Amino acid sequence: MFAPFLILHKWIGTSLQRKLVLAIGGLMVAVSALFLMLVSGFYQNRLVNEHARASMQINRLLQAALENAMLKRDIPGLEAILTDLGAQEDIARVMILNPDLEVRFSSDLEPLGKVLATDLTRAALVSSERQSAFLQDATGEVLRSVNPVHNQTPCQQCHGKMTEHPVNGLLVVDYAAASIRADARASTLKLGALGLAIVLTVCLGMWFALVRLVVGPLRQVEHATAALSREEYSARVDVAGCDEIARLGAAFNNMSGRIEAAHARQEETAHFLQGLIDAIPDGIRVIDENFRILKANAAYCALVGQDMEAVLGASCYTSSHGRDSQCAHTLVCCPVAEMCQKGGQPMTCQDQYKRPDGSSFYVEVSSAPVEMIIDGENVACVVESIRNLDEQAKISQQQRLSEIGLLAAGVAHEIYNPLSSIDLGLTALQEDMRTGQTAGDLDYFEAIRSEIQNCIRITDSLLLLSAPTGDNGALIALDHVVPEVVALLTFEAARKRVEIHMDLDAQTRILGSDSDIRMLVVNLAMNAIHAMPRGGNLWISTQHQDGAVLLELRDEGVGIAPGDLDNIFMPFWSRRADASAGRGLGLSIVTAILERNNAKIQVESTLGKGSTFAVYFPDADRPEPERADER
Repeated sequence: MFAPFLILHKWIGTSLQRKLVLAIGGLMVAVSALFLMLVSGFYQNRLVNEHARASMQINRLLQAALENAMLKRDIPGLEAILTDLGAQEDIARVMILNPDLEVRFSSDLEPLGKVLATDLTRAALVSSERQSAFLQDATGEVLRSVNPVHNQTPCQQCHGKMTEHPVNGLLVVDYAAASIRADARASTLKLGALGLAIVLTVCLGMWFALVRLVVGPLRQVEHATAALSREEYSARVDVAGCDEIARLGAAFNNMSGRIEAAHARQEETAHFLQGLIDAIPDGIRVIDENFRILKANAAYCALVGQDMEAVLGASCYTSSHGRDSQCAHTLVCCPVAEMCQKGGQPMTCQDQYKRPDGSSFYVEVSSAPVEMIIDGENVACVVESIRNLDEQAKISQQQRLSEIGLLAAGVAHEIYNPLSSIDLGLTALQEDMRTGQTAGDLDYFEAIRSEIQNCIRITDSLLLLSAPTGDNGALIALDHVVPEVVALLTFEAARKRVEIHMDLDAQTRILGSDSDIRMLVVNLAMNAIHAMPRGGNLWISTQHQDGAVLLELRDEGVGIAPGDLDNIFMPFWSRRADASAGRGLGLSIVTAILERNNAKIQVESTLGKGSTFAVYFPDADRPEPERADER
């Protein structure tokens, strides 16, 4: 039984327009009903009073006629007047009562001789004033009007003195109340219908006004808000006027514009951040405390062989290890478990990753903790930098093979001449042994031994260049090491039409790694040679300077642009003037060698004129300063 009411309640509750119209319309109906009740009661009272006033006038006329008939003792005329009045349509009965309230005359015979002692007649007799009221008798509901007939001078002969008998009798007129009630009801219904029509008209006008002025603009705000929730940040509201709703629409447009600008800035920041991490050659990913990947770069996606859509939001152990569950923390070193759950410090470890095709590779993972704001809360995350060790080993091997390939021609050239001399000496010895001559044999043997020693020297130089870096510093004489290295570059320099000049001070000794220093000279000299595609001069010098040993290489090459000076030591950055292929690792290797050997480098370059690389080593022959306690 409550279902229709619930449906109606739900239908009304879904619209502000319906609720407002129902509330205001209901209020108007209630006020109108209360007003109708008050007006109806007032109107009925007014109607009764009007009938009473009319009956009073009739009573006065009747009373005058009756008094005239009584004074003339015209009883038949009096009865005729009462009969005529009783026959009127709206009059039910006319009676005359004596002071004892006995009915002496009546328009009908039924009440004659009866005593009509009611509250209304007694009140009229005592107060000597007119009394009226609706009563119910045998004929139905009537409006009874009781009018006292006052004693007058001509009446004192029969009724006594006026002071003793102020009222001679009562004139009672009963009016039929049905017509009065009917008129009152009809008037009330008409008034109610008029009020209802007014309420309906007002409600319709309010409906139209609400739709036009309130609901329509609010509906625009609703639609724009829904569009904004769908991330349609360009949604706006048409603002008309300057009222409260117009100001609400303007405030919404302002808010929407600020949200759109903030979203655009967020998108720009996200694109910038993504482009920034995509520019990093190592794989990068950000993992939250629930092992979920929040951010990754293109290098990481290439490492694991997956698209960015498949990586973001996936579990880290699924993306990189192909697992359906978390890695066992007791068996592997998990950065997320160590930092997010145990509060550990940045760490570097090695791990084995798997690609979707089942292939695996070893990586070096450098991790650090970081806090990110997600949905208004600080979330502990881990940033991982992932380096493919297999690829790193391949690059290192390629660089090594490249350097050896560049020196191979020079080594072959340096060894070719001694071997040719040895071949000639052996041929001469063979001829002398065949002919039995022995005079010049010793000279041949000396020449052969000398050339073999040259080959050994070149081979030793190449072996020293390729030797691994040692942790303990050795005493190195640059005036001996530099010529040996330059000898390996002679053929390459000649091929590029570059002439190498050396000016080496004696006893320029340093402490460091022999293979490092040789590789340093090779890289700097080869860069200078490549910087002179049309040939030129390369000056290599060493000298003591302010307690340090200076190794300087100066060329006549194309020079380096000022904007590129900050980039030349970056890995994989290459701008060879001779257009030869390079991987841009030469000067980055120089930087690593300088750090290991406590050395510094300065670069001066002029476009079109050449460059100067000055390397400063601590002087191994300089005495250490005295300690304070020794002084």
